[in-house]
Amino acid sequence: MRTRLKDVAAKLNLSPALVSGVLNNRNNVWASEETRARILEAAATLNYHPSAAAQALSKGKTDTIVFVYRRLNDPAYRLAYGGLVDALSAELQGAGYDLVVTNFATQDEVMEHLQKLASSRACDAVVLWGREADTEPQAALLESLRMPFLVKGRHEKSHPEWHQIDFDHEWMMEQVVERLVGFGHRRIAYLGFPHDEGFVHGLRRGYVETHTRLLGSAPESSFLGEFEDEVSPNLQCVSEWLALPEAKRPTAFAIGAGNRAWQALEAGLAFVGHRLTNRATGYSAAGITSSPFSLIFGEANVFQGIEIDNLARYVTPGLIRALSNMAPHQHVHRFRPVMSAAQSLEIPFRGSSPV
Repeated sequence: MRTRLKDVAAKLNLSPALVSGVLNNRNNVWASEETRARILEAAATLNYHPSAAAQALSKGKTDTIVFVYRRLNDPAYRLAYGGLVDALSAELQGAGYDLVVTNFATQDEVMEHLQKLASSRACDAVVLWGREADTEPQAALLESLRMPFLVKGRHEKSHPEWHQIDFDHEWMMEQVVERLVGFGHRRIAYLGFPHDEGFVHGLRRGYVETHTRLLGSAPESSFLGEFEDEVSPNLQCVSEWLALPEAKRPTAFAIGAGNRAWQALEAGLAFVGHRLTNRATGYSAAGITSSPFSLIFGEANVFQGIEIDNLARYVTPGLIRALSNMAPHQHVHRFRPVMSAAQSLEIPFRGSSPV
């Protein structure tokens, strides 16, 4: 049977308030050195351990953050979340917090769990991760229950008051288009994802708005290619672009998709005897990638290291501290990674482009 505080007090014939004050080292509790020694000895003899819940209630915080997400069937999500949990746990431990990870198969289960967390106040804050379609109602529930939370995603338009983090997708694509225009290109096509998610919309929006600003008009609708992360549909689209008359075909490509879009682009160019190059006289590309990434034989400029575990490592700790301490802090945080030259396998290339 677990030893209770009143058991220690009864053994010493002292009040529970005095014993609690000594064991919790409260400044406003006076006891002689002899009495303090007796209390500490009795607690050790009886194997008394303070209740974590009672301590949390006493000091008003638990030093615990709960990470909640809905499980998805895609193996890529499971792999990414493993790295995310490792990074988030390491950062929070360094800041003095414990991380509790919970995940559920359905949205209803997530919502029920969040209700319990808010009711019990078993943590200082909740971190919500996942697709906006899932996290928006989750965050709205916690907001209504006055439970501090941080949500990953793009909610700044509908909920600018929420603590939220993500990459600055519009800015990233702005940098991409600016780089390609800087090389001298004027016909820039876009390869992206077809999904109805915040980051997808942000990347596309960044491409369209920057194209319009720098080149004086919106890109042609035929220059928007959005496909699943597969080589075949991307390759077919690239091949159709390259088959256009020279005066109408794109000479540069903004990539807002995965590594297979890059593979398709290099393959399509190789079929017509070209490779990627950072020159106005050839075909150029810039965009996002997923680790690990390398080109086959071309050169390009890319954003690397933009996986979600890096997002947690870069920006979450400061926001979590702000949440748990209820301190003023910027609510919407958008991380801007660095664009760099892509690594290349440098496989010898034979074609009309320079090797």
